[in-house]
Amino acid sequence: MDRQAQGDVSLGAVMFADVSGSTRLYELAGDAAALTAIGRCIAVMTACAGAWQGQVVKTIGDELMAMFPSADKALLAAIDMQLAVAELAPVSGVGMSVHIGLHHGPVLREGSGDVFGDTVNLAARLTSLASRGQIITSKETVRQLSASVQPRTRSLYPIRVRGRDQPVELFEAIWREGTDLTLVVDSGQNIVASGFLTLRYRDTLVEMTAESAPVTVGRDGSMTIVVTDRRASRFQAIVEPRAGRYMLVDRSSNGTHVCVDGEAPFILRRDEVPLRRHGWLTFGEAAGAGDERVEFFLQTDQE
Repeated sequence: MDRQAQGDVSLGAVMFADVSGSTRLYELAGDAAALTAIGRCIAVMTACAGAWQGQVVKTIGDELMAMFPSADKALLAAIDMQLAVAELAPVSGVGMSVHIGLHHGPVLREGSGDVFGDTVNLAARLTSLASRGQIITSKETVRQLSASVQPRTRSLYPIRVRGRDQPVELFEAIWREGTDLTLVVDSGQNIVASGFLTLRYRDTLVEMTAESAPVTVGRDGSMTIVVTDRRASRFQAIVEPRAGRYMLVDRSSNGTHVCVDGEAPFILRRDEVPLRRHGWLTFGEAAGAGDERVEFFLQTDQE
């Protein structure tokens, strides 16, 4: 018997809220203090969900999964979560923050209370794309928002998601008043990234254009570029075309070392940066002469 026969399908909004930088927090604050701090985050997020008729489906470590009866309630709860977590006291000098993804659509609910389906999978994917302090949702979800809530979002850019023929158009919820937002070019203008990007790791060569799907890097066999360096995370980083640039987004535990020719190397930790010119990505130390590095080369239209 399949899951659909065992449960009920209904419309709703699924949200994942993940505490940002928890690995570094454990390193700096120690296990006990970090666990207490993450517990406080989960508690305030649970309270915010309940205030908007959300039901917490489960918590796994530093992540909360919740179900809401409408897109409005999910998005407003996400905004309240960000505000509440931002007010928590720093721990060992580290400010607490979360990144959140949510999507509205059909959801299969089992008798146990757990939920499954494409809506759940996409909400989890959007959460992985959200940066520290960010709320990411989809155009499909924004269309379900009321006229009074829609203005609290802004369009970002489309991405390709495995299993979907059409790109998913991303939107961000604006929750900080007076925030200095990065200007994002209207995706409807079909902006083309300047030139193309080449990524090379050993015998693996990937060429990217503005229409390319995001390229994933890590030790897991499902990654586009599978690396063998044990210092790399199973899901190390994403490289994706966005608004005319190729963005490197770190998702790792140890950070990604970036070396651009002629510039001082730096470590990217749970953040993002546009790739420029030519350089190298490494995982345990700055770029050397070994094989355990990903070479990148951006060839622009002007070259």
